[in-house]
Amino acid sequence: MHQSTILAVCLCSGALAACGGGSKAPAIQGPFGEGARQVWVTHARGKPKAVVAILHGLSPTPQRLDFKRWQRHLADEGYDVIYPRYEAVRGDPRARDGVVAGVRHGLRRLGDPQAPLVLVGHSRGGRLAVEAAAYLKPREVIAIYPGTINASFEPPTDFTRIPASTTIWLVVGDRDEGVGSAGAVELFERLRTFGIPSVQIHPLVIRSTKRFTADHMSVYRTDLPAQKAVWARIDRLIRQAVGA
Repeated sequence: MHQSTILAVCLCSGALAACGGGSKAPAIQGPFGEGARQVWVTHARGKPKAVVAILHGLSPTPQRLDFKRWQRHLADEGYDVIYPRYEAVRGDPRARDGVVAGVRHGLRRLGDPQAPLVLVGHSRGGRLAVEAAAYLKPREVIAIYPGTINASFEPPTDFTRIPASTTIWLVVGDRDEGVGSAGAVELFERLRTFGIPSVQIHPLVIRSTKRFTADHMSVYRTDLPAQKAVWARIDRLIRQAVGA
């Protein structure tokens, strides 16, 4: 069988995971805890190369925004995965603190692995991932189509607490009509106001193709074009950050 055909079969059956001959998908465990501290975890195959925390966007419940296949994919790639609820009430102004508490709870459930932490968030979760980095000290933050802050009731974050070693990616979709680039631009300006050097902050544009539209909700797609456009790009950023 031609190599390209083998790759296509693997992508269809394993969602960009390794072709493991029908090996069982990693199990998502949880929920553990209650309210904003509720969390789900997935153990990597073997010793984790990193811990990836995925933050959902604005939703009444985290189950409404389903990252299950992506969680399993990341575990197949060798990462422990944390999926925190982070807020018990939609739009909770304390959501940033919920992220911090949820990720720490998830790390304990995973046995406190000695591995770098990466925060990946979408929309509201993307903006919160950058804010939570001031407390969680991750190796990398990837904010996908980040939203804007409501400064009238959400607390400010002291971005000077983000380590100089943390790489920050601000990702926008070229067809995102929901948020567009507004959240990424706002985050960049807020970070620069606190003295975070521009060389620490990196832009990335997810571009549409004939089979994939990079709109605001495209991050939840799991078909092959979405895996190529989003999953594979995020995989590469994580590998570069943790040296995997």
